[in-house]
Amino acid sequence: MIVTVLLSAACTCLAMALPASGNTGGIDFRRTEKTVLKVTVDGELLSVTWHKGGYLLRPNRPEDQIVNVYIPSNATKSSPVMLYVDNAGWLNNHYRSDTVVDGASYSSDSDEKVATALKKGYVIVSYGCRSRGNGPADGQHLGHSPATMTDTKAVVRYLKYNRKRLPAGDVDKIIVTGISGGGALSTLIAASGNSPDFFESLYEVGAAGIYMRKDGSFCSERDCGDDVYGVIAYCPITDLGHACAAYEWLYHDTRRALCLAGEEHYDFVDEKDLLNASAELAAMYPGYIDSLGLKDRSGKVLDSGNFREFIASLMKEELDRALSVKGSTAMLAEANGVDEEGIRRTNNGWLRFDADGKVIYDFDKHLYYVAKYTPLKPAPAFSNKSLFGAPVNEDTLFGSTSQASSPFNRYSWNHDSMANGAGKDDTGLDWDSFLLTEDGQRLLMQLKMSSAVDYLIEGTSDTAPFWYVRHGMDDRDTSFAVEALLFAAIWNNGKVRDADTRFEFFQNHNGDYDIPEAYGWLESVLH
Repeated sequence: MIVTVLLSAACTCLAMALPASGNTGGIDFRRTEKTVLKVTVDGELLSVTWHKGGYLLRPNRPEDQIVNVYIPSNATKSSPVMLYVDNAGWLNNHYRSDTVVDGASYSSDSDEKVATALKKGYVIVSYGCRSRGNGPADGQHLGHSPATMTDTKAVVRYLKYNRKRLPAGDVDKIIVTGISGGGALSTLIAASGNSPDFFESLYEVGAAGIYMRKDGSFCSERDCGDDVYGVIAYCPITDLGHACAAYEWLYHDTRRALCLAGEEHYDFVDEKDLLNASAELAAMYPGYIDSLGLKDRSGKVLDSGNFREFIASLMKEELDRALSVKGSTAMLAEANGVDEEGIRRTNNGWLRFDADGKVIYDFDKHLYYVAKYTPLKPAPAFSNKSLFGAPVNEDTLFGSTSQASSPFNRYSWNHDSMANGAGKDDTGLDWDSFLLTEDGQRLLMQLKMSSAVDYLIEGTSDTAPFWYVRHGMDDRDTSFAVEALLFAAIWNNGKVRDADTRFEFFQNHNGDYDIPEAYGWLESVLH
């Protein structure tokens, strides 16, 4: 029998609502395991209290759905809360207890984010949750979208539910941060605060502050919401529904040139088929850009006719900034140096300087340079498991719980060749027909619930007011078009108060390389 109860003084109970459960032990901070850690930060001894516990009333993967709250002795009730996302490729969210390690020595001189956060007295939160890397449980695939997003939102709700129980930390100043898939997850959380799209999935696992009304609809307590204050994200793999088209729209000519030069080859796909797929995907992107109505900072509407120029202008801005910081000699040395794989890179003229020392930038040569030294992903880049089983794809993020994976765009759906219960080959439905079905509508919602861009453009969620996003100029793991579109969507959202977004000179697919700058930005927006 379900009984209406008051969950917490921190949340005003809705009389019309039914609670997720009458037992709040799974989300009560007072029931966490408590351990005092002794660490050294920049040579100074610091005490850190580690709290470990569950954050859900009905976890379905309890071995992972655990949260760590690390409270340094210099933290106060006004300290921001740093929510660290560990989610490379939307795969790695297994629970870890080593975010802060007893007896460890941390140095902010090496730009360690843990050292910087502890030294500043920030509360650090890390957690585990469901992800697409989980195997099936009783034949059910529980890691599909929106599982990872839902669990992350539940952690935010857990912190807000326990706002009066936490000895330190301002839960109205939560900053979510991550890299790659974690960057995408971080931006999604920041963009979609308190979106009703997630209420049912939050209720299913027993997240704090979520109720089912008597009519079967769901509602949320505002004081226990999942909105956050800000985000620090690096190279987010986002906008997956359009990411394959964006990749080929940007790189199709480059891919063709590389093939002609004999510098691109894949054992699992024929070159002709690859280029045909690339061309078909590239043709899908202009219409998407034109449909959005986004504007640049000057108010100029962005469309398929000027979007490449827009991306190139952002790159040029970064090169001019880098010139003022590094100087031309250092920049050329990096462009001509030996990369992390030990490969000697040679500047093909994408970066030059005129007689006055000003930057001369060639966008097309830049794309060729990036792809020559870090091979492009095959076409389609993100949804290809059902085509040729490429080792990197995001198909396992989507589908019903009975499916291990699902193609998730027009090209991969219509060309599916795997017996997976999805695709035109198994359903007899082409992409447009499939989208009219209940399963098709569910897939579209799964895509939306993984994309910050959708929520930023929709504009109805409680979007985080403060954004810091970086993507490397040497990063081909997603299209520069995806990141430029994300930047524009951030700028166009009226709830965003401060947006520090840019491409970063000569960084590849990584993050946390600018901790002093990132945390300096954070300090500026906290007051």
